[in-house]
Amino acid sequence: MYDPIFTPKNDGKGNLIISLATEIDDLDIYYSFDNSFPDRFYPKYTKTLTVPEDAVMLKVITYRGKEPKGRMIYMPIKELQRRADGKAPGEEE
Repeated sequence: MYDPIFTPKNDGKGNLIISLATEIDDLDIYYSFDNSFPDRFYPKYTKTLTVPEDAVMLKVITYRGKEPKGRMIYMPIKELQRRADGKAPGEEE
């Protein structure tokens, strides 16, 4: 319940965009695309993300104030693209 909800979409221009949300109020989401481990000093999610062309992994974690609340989530960009394309997990590309 502390982990973010991922909503990926294609923008029609060849870009993958991702919206993040939480089930619980007052949580901040921090993220990275560069294979580092985000904490509260990394970019904070405030608006829809456009996935960088060379990214292979999105890592996210939730915080309340200075305290981490959720788990560090490793979300492969390929999985997000599969979801945006409407394919089920394990379905061939």
